[in-house]
Amino acid sequence: MTKEELQMMMDQLVQGQVDDIKIEKNDFMIFREIWINHEKKDQIIGEALHNGVIIYRYRSN
Repeated sequence: MTKEELQMMMDQLVQGQVDDIKIEKNDFMIFREIWINHEKKDQIIGEALHNGVIIYRYRSN
């Protein structure tokens, strides 16, 4: 995926348009850069699955 696609997915997650997003191993480093710089990164929680797949969910306060 492109950086723009991953950014759009994260925006949808934070806005509540989707419940979770699935990040594949080959997209992780790009996603991580977006996540690290996001103002709400502490509320975006990842759950590691098998084969390098991570499911991210947004936890609102």
